[in-house]
Amino acid sequence: MRIKFGWTLDRAPWQSHSNTRSPHTTSIAAGTTVVTGPLGLLGILQTRLGTTRPTVDRPVRIAQFRSLLAQADHPWYRRSFANDPWNTAQHLLQLRDDAIEAGWHPNTDGQDFTDHPRLDALATVEKHVTLGPPHDSSATLEPGRADDLREVLELLQLHGTSWPLGIDTIELRDQRNDLPPVWQDIVSGLHDAGVTITGASPNTETPKLTIVRGQDEWSTAEAAARYLAHMPDRGRICIIAGESTTVLDQQLARRQAPALGVPNSSPTTPSAQVLPVFLSAVLPPTDIRRVAEFLHLSFGSDDPETPALTLVPRPVASTLLKALTDEPGISGDLASAWMRALETLKFRAHEEPDTATKAWETAEILDSLLRVSPPAVVNDYLAINSVLPALDWLSTRLRNLTLRQQKATEDHGTAAPFLAEASNHLASFRAALTALGVDTLRVREFFDIAESCAPQFARGSARAQAAAWTVVTAPSEVPADTETIVWWSSRRTRQSETEVWDPVEVDALTAAGCHVSPATERERLRQSAELRGLRSAQTLLCFCPDTILGEEGSLHPVLSQLAESLSTDDPEQFATASVDAVLSHPTITGPLATLIDDGSWRLSNTTVATDLVATELIEPPQTVSRTLDGDFTHLLPETLSYTQIDQLLSDPLEWTLNRALGLSHGFTFDIPADNRMIGTLVHAVARHPVDAGEASGDNTPAASTIASAFDRLVPRFASELLLPGQLTRRNTIRSTALASLAHLFTALQERGVRITAAEADFTYDWTLTIAGTPIVVPLRGQRDLEGTFDDGRPAIVDLKWANYDKRYRTMIDDGEAVQLSVYSRTADTLTEAKPLTSYFMLKQGRFVSTDSALDPNFAGGVADGFDDEGNGLGGDPAGLWPVIEQSIEEALTRIATGRFDSPSGDIHAELQTAPGVRNTEVTKALKAFKEEELAEQRLFVIKPQTYSDFNLIYGIAGDHS
Repeated sequence: MRIKFGWTLDRAPWQSHSNTRSPHTTSIAAGTTVVTGPLGLLGILQTRLGTTRPTVDRPVRIAQFRSLLAQADHPWYRRSFANDPWNTAQHLLQLRDDAIEAGWHPNTDGQDFTDHPRLDALATVEKHVTLGPPHDSSATLEPGRADDLREVLELLQLHGTSWPLGIDTIELRDQRNDLPPVWQDIVSGLHDAGVTITGASPNTETPKLTIVRGQDEWSTAEAAARYLAHMPDRGRICIIAGESTTVLDQQLARRQAPALGVPNSSPTTPSAQVLPVFLSAVLPPTDIRRVAEFLHLSFGSDDPETPALTLVPRPVASTLLKALTDEPGISGDLASAWMRALETLKFRAHEEPDTATKAWETAEILDSLLRVSPPAVVNDYLAINSVLPALDWLSTRLRNLTLRQQKATEDHGTAAPFLAEASNHLASFRAALTALGVDTLRVREFFDIAESCAPQFARGSARAQAAAWTVVTAPSEVPADTETIVWWSSRRTRQSETEVWDPVEVDALTAAGCHVSPATERERLRQSAELRGLRSAQTLLCFCPDTILGEEGSLHPVLSQLAESLSTDDPEQFATASVDAVLSHPTITGPLATLIDDGSWRLSNTTVATDLVATELIEPPQTVSRTLDGDFTHLLPETLSYTQIDQLLSDPLEWTLNRALGLSHGFTFDIPADNRMIGTLVHAVARHPVDAGEASGDNTPAASTIASAFDRLVPRFASELLLPGQLTRRNTIRSTALASLAHLFTALQERGVRITAAEADFTYDWTLTIAGTPIVVPLRGQRDLEGTFDDGRPAIVDLKWANYDKRYRTMIDDGEAVQLSVYSRTADTLTEAKPLTSYFMLKQGRFVSTDSALDPNFAGGVADGFDDEGNGLGGDPAGLWPVIEQSIEEALTRIATGRFDSPSGDIHAELQTAPGVRNTEVTKALKAFKEEELAEQRLFVIKPQTYSDFNLIYGIAGDHS
């Protein structure tokens, strides 16, 4: 065996003795040549010396070392260990391994490290260390790479001369004296064992350097892909992928060139999210948003025809998410949305046992994990045994998904490796928990362990495809026989080496017989390897975006070293010694625009003919409304509600798309938050005394009754308020709600209103004349509070939790209180008197109404603000009904005859203003249109166009394509 050894060559996918660069080994007539780095050579030596061990799971070693720290209990780390045991153990294990690799033997060197607390702590812990495999009951720590390295060195020094290694020669790509001391010793041991040690021939030639600068990665990737796609001889090209090649691969695919498939530099894969999301959902206190993320979690697929896999079966997830959207809490109250959802799934299993039984079983298990018997957390400490059932379920679910994926298709795409990585993450996590040897853990440490166990290899968005060229990820990995290097994203991507030990600690370790490798020497070794890799080529072509993801970057430092060589080699052309001046010289660096000249695109030895393409101009729409020929009476509604009326009065085209045609987002969930969540909670609290009969007749509910209802309903309607850090917010909301509801019931009683129902459903047969034909459309809805006066006159109160009440005051004064008008019209009344209708602002604790006894702020008879003559609609919600009816008849008639209007959309399109952008002209135009409608006795409700779901379809959201 012959070995080519380089400090940075563990990942190098090439061979020196063959033009066929298959990974790592090439069989040739004279034997086998291996190109490798320190990890690979260590593995070879372990195999030849018979010391190979199973792969060590680093989180397990950290867990073992954590136990050793607890036993040693050294005062130097005691405080840190008490606050953050896992990360303390992780850091100290790294220090221990670095010292062991340097040759430290703390149990036998006889040194006193009292004056060096870190070393003294490590020496104390090492007294408890017994190295050995997992099956050795007496072992306290599995050997790591440092232990393996020292063992190999000792065996080489003891038995190297008499042990057949089967290695003929080792060619060092780096200078022998530049290697870390332990590796210098290993090389010496190999030499003493009869292995011939040679050095690679140094290359001092400076390649022809060209740097292409692009404004961003997209434009730069287009130039790089054009060059690579038109290269006649790809066999002697090496591509350095300095960053993810996702954007470059897209451009290569457009030109039918092979993809590089180099992933993002982030070491953590998306599969590492599965376990933390799951733990965040099941660990108390229950965070309803984390539960929703867990229920919604899915694994994508490369194949657009293959549906994404879901961790929770979709029938279960969608049903439970719908429940959380209705009521953002998990409650055992049989009337709660959560329990109703479980009952729905149980009923489906009873009706369709063959298809729905497994869904019900899954839902039952999840309910047990989340509500019935969640993991036990006491004073922020988690009982490990209590979380094992949840981990068992996740393990079983991942295994079942894997089996299903394997049976479904031969080409598993990205789903199979994703599931494998997630399963391995979980297995590593459970192994680390077992190795801890403790019964309880802080919740924070639980997540730290999960993060440490996460998969550490990333995948690209595109798969690497077979090509004659070689792809590496660092300059130091470039093959020695390369002619041309194409460096994609030649920017600085990593920090320099840092010192591990203080100078006094280095002296102490040296006195103990260690050979510590300084950071400066490690950095010099890396930079030398990078420079040597670039010097192996005749041509170096760098593509460097000025910004990536909005962040500016600087050129890779190794290019500065090349610039110094260029300045020395050609002092006439580069008169200045400034590195920046050389790297910015026009013969070296040029923008993308300079590549096109006289109808051709030229770069290095590649020329591509180009044509000028006419710029595609996409005209933004001038109008959103549409008119079609035909009869569209089939779009007319079967039923109406206040929400639909509000939509028809503001945007009939939106109503058509949404209600008539059923166009909406795909499956989505929207967990209520802030005012929407709190409003739902306080509505439920207000309903409780009414349903319990404590607000009927002359009774007003006691404060204790309202308080008890609030506390009982928070877990069901606003469980977010039970999370840590929410106590002050919850108490503030509680005191506000209790005072407000007490005033609500007292004020209504003093006004003579007897409450009869809360959240009462109603249906009203509404006769509308549409396109000349009378039709009856049921109008349905729900009223928050209903009551009556002694004479039978109805009273209806709509409850609102909002930051400001001015909007509702304006709606009444300007004749826009459509909701109150609907309630007034649809109320059952035994008298001719108009019903009393009012908003009640729960947050402010006040009524907004035309009844001065309830609302002292009502001045009475306020005309619509758009009519200076005082002939507006006025502040009478009941009197608004004829205008509403006429407006709805007009809107539905236009729809039935093929006219689909979006007044607000038209105004935004005409004025070329995107929704959400402040524009006084838009505001004036909307008010002018409203005034025109009022003149025709029709109502137009102005709503912020920002919140429309159809702005992209309308073409007014900025994307006119």
